[in-house]
Amino acid sequence: MTNRNWGFCELSINRNFDMNHLKSLADLGYNTIAINTYVEEATDEPKKKKKKGDVKEKKDAIPGPLEIAGEISGNTNLNILQRITVEFSDSSIAHKMNQSENLKKYDIIAVVPKTLQAFQYACGTMDVDVITFDPQTRIPFKISRKLYRQAVERGLFFELMYSPAIRDSTARKNIISTAHTYHAIGKSKNIVLSSSAESLLQVRDVHDVINLGFLFGLNSNESLNSVRNNSRRLILKSESRRYGKHYMIVENIQNDDNKIAES
Repeated sequence: MTNRNWGFCELSINRNFDMNHLKSLADLGYNTIAINTYVEEATDEPKKKKKKGDVKEKKDAIPGPLEIAGEISGNTNLNILQRITVEFSDSSIAHKMNQSENLKKYDIIAVVPKTLQAFQYACGTMDVDVITFDPQTRIPFKISRKLYRQAVERGLFFELMYSPAIRDSTARKNIISTAHTYHAIGKSKNIVLSSSAESLLQVRDVHDVINLGFLFGLNSNESLNSVRNNSRRLILKSESRRYGKHYMIVENIQNDDNKIAES
């Protein structure tokens, strides 16, 4: 287990966000952020006829994470993680994800199930970290207490995004409805609050986000946990997924005498 201080977390910053403003996120009280790459569900396109002699090109269904310039990342004390969010409607997505080399480059994997079958698969089988939904539309199926509990027992987290709720009244209604569903069927367990912000103007101060939690049916402790403790647990869960449930990260630490301490 790492001893890194994850602190307050903002686990969904859109990759279109101006990275020159990353330092300002620390001023808003955050210690850790995740740059989110969103992958919409692919539509079935007609296969092109392969010409004789053409070499078959192996295409990765998952794009690589955003590369952040060293002068930008080096100018902030933020822990910067990479997150991927994938839309899907059925279990066939598993093959694309298993075959993807780019997927291994991400720290956090989130999914957007668009059907009940997809939601059942995410809760019971998929090796992912976060389940989230498009706030622009209502969830097209009923979330059962059994599936919610199953996801929580497997260590998955449910995300609520506040930035769309601020920007759009329809999204606000949908997000509040989803939040109250989580409260009714699962007592708001394993909830993380994030912004899904595309610009700095859409990100709120840590304490403002905690207060926004009341709008989503969270009490003061649940709101605090949604941006701190739950987020930390989510990150540690993602590390265990990547490295195995039992892992050790060894680092060289240089002391004041310029000697390397080994342990």
